[in-house]
Amino acid sequence: MKERLHVLVIPTWYPNGKDKLIGIYHKTFCKALAQNCDVDVNMLYIDRQGVRQLPKYPFMKKRYDDVYEEYTVYIRRMMSLSKLGYKVQVQAYTKTVEKLFKEYVKKHGKPDVLHAHVAVPAGYAAAYIGKKYGIPVMVTEHAFRHFSYPEAKEYVDFVMKNTRFTCVSEYLRTMLKENHGISSEILANVVDTSVFSKPKKPCDDGVFRLVTVSALRPGKCVDDTIKALKILRDKNEIGEFEFTVVGNGEAEYIYRQAMDELDMNDVVNFVGRKTPEEASEYLSRADTLVIASNIETFGIPAIEALAAGVPVVTTRCKGPEGFLDEKCAEFCEIENPEDLARAIKRMYDRKGTFDEDYLRLVADRFGSKSIAEQAYAMYKELIIGK
Repeated sequence: MKERLHVLVIPTWYPNGKDKLIGIYHKTFCKALAQNCDVDVNMLYIDRQGVRQLPKYPFMKKRYDDVYEEYTVYIRRMMSLSKLGYKVQVQAYTKTVEKLFKEYVKKHGKPDVLHAHVAVPAGYAAAYIGKKYGIPVMVTEHAFRHFSYPEAKEYVDFVMKNTRFTCVSEYLRTMLKENHGISSEILANVVDTSVFSKPKKPCDDGVFRLVTVSALRPGKCVDDTIKALKILRDKNEIGEFEFTVVGNGEAEYIYRQAMDELDMNDVVNFVGRKTPEEASEYLSRADTLVIASNIETFGIPAIEALAAGVPVVTTRCKGPEGFLDEKCAEFCEIENPEDLARAIKRMYDRKGTFDEDYLRLVADRFGSKSIAEQAYAMYKELIIGK
């Protein structure tokens, strides 16, 4: 087997729409592979346009590339055919991926490995292409709801039979096994911890600084954090504090409304979406990161915080529980502002007692080098066992 591998990544989602965070870990992953392993890596992405885009679709550019220093993303647009049924949509998606794949092979040659993300549709398309063209395939799962769709079963079964199947967390592996009888290995999301591993910039003004870094979607429950802080302020249990919300998204107006209704405008700051470098500056001054979600399959912001030497307050939203412990976090129940307030109070009482070296050691398990090397080893095993 040749040492330098040619890997083609095929994600189901990619951050080129309104949500600039969804699937951003795929970009981080490709960069990590290119920088840490003997790998040539690129990405194929199918940009599905919804019905609302139909009037504009004839005038859209159907093929375009996102070019980065370490890799290129080859993108083809298609109309979403979900209204015509699940099977029609998956088959149309697979044909579009194959068409883009053929164009890619003419330019770069046949890849050694296809690595898709999410079983359907990208995993199925990769498995179909891999079987047809004799290429080993790995699939990494990031979610679980689609496994409950009856119409997805034949595609999921095909993926299970024709790929090496992985998922991003112990929680997700357990859910897939217990609920669907699916066995998987773990390949966690990669986090570029080097961006966040900067010396902390503690402020000696007595202010307790809390930060949330998140796409502001439903289920992130930032309003629960605001409610918890309202409880603590009314009881005067943590003195002076400020809460910074880094991110944007469709649910921002809900969270801002909670801030207004609870009269918390003077201590809650929405600063919008930031680059990783900018987010690291907020974390470098923070006393704790807060995750109030009702469900997370992994929890990238928690890794980023630990890399910055910042402990975490988190709900028991599954994903973060796989790598956080009492030496780096405080836990509380989901959708329970009172319990979240108690966890924040415990974190406040522990301020300055956390071992930053330990926090960063936990984060390093998910750093670029660690995850890239794990993936590279899996690829080589997959090729040998083809």
